[in-house]
Amino acid sequence: MKKYVTVHLTGMSHDGRAVGKIEENSPYRGMAVFVENALLGQTVRAEITAQKKNYLVAQPVEIILQSPFATTGICPHQKECGGCAWQNLAYEKQVQEKETQIKNALKRLGKVQDVEQYFYPLLSPFSHGNSTLFYRNKMEFAFSLQHAKLKLGLRRKNSHELAEVTDCQLQNPHAMKILALLRSQLQNFQYDFYRYAVLRFFQNTWTVELITYPYSKQHRKEEEQSIAACYEALKNDIAGLVHSERKAKTDIAYGEKIVREFGNTMLFETLAVAGRQLQFKLGNSAFFQVNSKMAEVLYQVIYDFAALVLPQKNAHIWDFYCGIGSIGLSLAGLCLENKKNFSLEYVKGLSVTAPDYSYKKPFLLGVEVIEKAIDLAKENAQFNQCDFAKFACAASKKLQTFFKQFSLPNLLILDPPRAGIEDEAISAILQYAPQFLILVSCNPTTLARDLAKLTQKYSIKAIQGVDLFPHTPHVETVVLLER
Repeated sequence: MKKYVTVHLTGMSHDGRAVGKIEENSPYRGMAVFVENALLGQTVRAEITAQKKNYLVAQPVEIILQSPFATTGICPHQKECGGCAWQNLAYEKQVQEKETQIKNALKRLGKVQDVEQYFYPLLSPFSHGNSTLFYRNKMEFAFSLQHAKLKLGLRRKNSHELAEVTDCQLQNPHAMKILALLRSQLQNFQYDFYRYAVLRFFQNTWTVELITYPYSKQHRKEEEQSIAACYEALKNDIAGLVHSERKAKTDIAYGEKIVREFGNTMLFETLAVAGRQLQFKLGNSAFFQVNSKMAEVLYQVIYDFAALVLPQKNAHIWDFYCGIGSIGLSLAGLCLENKKNFSLEYVKGLSVTAPDYSYKKPFLLGVEVIEKAIDLAKENAQFNQCDFAKFACAASKKLQTFFKQFSLPNLLILDPPRAGIEDEAISAILQYAPQFLILVSCNPTTLARDLAKLTQKYSIKAIQGVDLFPHTPHVETVVLLER
């Protein structure tokens, strides 16, 4: 028997759902309810689809009162594709909600007192003259063999089914032409071989990575031919194609082994940070921020925080989870000479203790667990003329070994994946206690969890959000801490 509730929605959750509290006189009175495909500011009648101990999950069946923040969605696929959960929410309200999400996570999970004291308004594309559309330099599209037909598109929300998108507003529109060519080429392919098509677009150069299962014994010839045919169909529209394989069943668009490359698959990106042009070699699969324009803003925030706390010259900076070295190398000039030219006006008013340590030579250490990324980081150090950088391939949970090997850094930067910082790394930080930390996070929840542990020995000096992901619930946060 179907059950319904009426609820006024007052907020948005981190996964894109609207949330409110049941006020009507019913058995659910006082319970929170998360409503799919709804907006804060709406009053809806919703069908309960799941009941948990402390909350309900529901789907709207009637909008009783429309939200004052409702706007027209950016995409014709919005009802079937789960990619842009906030596209019907006015962008100015998206910014406010992201600020609220960061604050709530830090208060509730991080036990951070007086968050407002350290929190600064979110930096958004609007505040920096950038667009909220067509901003992604990389997108991952999935394949699925359904009813003997190979489909290509984006996952539906909370489902393995695909929406065959033809008009996505997140990446350069040329991406849709590439997808159409792939669909046309593979329309008669009926084997469960293809897994992902990853489209990358940097400096007006396109590459495609086709991630598949390993070749099968019975269909190897057809599978090989289909890959070559895909490149032939695309070669006038892309610079190169990578065929990689992934044996693991886990749903991650990352190839474990490159099988073959066609054309030119090398990618580069240039970022302007603190008046300096930095060039990065990305390879064909390296992690890089998906919004290059707002990555410049993010790195400028990190630069300003670092400039505030570093000595005048010969600084030692450690960059953990460094990837291809982009954050550390964007700060390399501060290792040599720190002129304290801030782009964020409020940084000038922050009070921090003078640096503990003064060294005779500058030093930059980058640590990353992916070997290919470390190889690229070393090349990027050469591109950007940084001869005092050292890059090591190691898991960040091995942080203690680096504390034993090197002098304590003036500044430790950590930019972990969504899962946050490993417990072993946090224990090492608390044990050796470098004077200043900068945390960079794309997940307010795990950021709050990590801060709850680190604030045993560190105090928060500033919290700055940066919106690299318009029309989605995701947000980057940078936190400066002092021992």
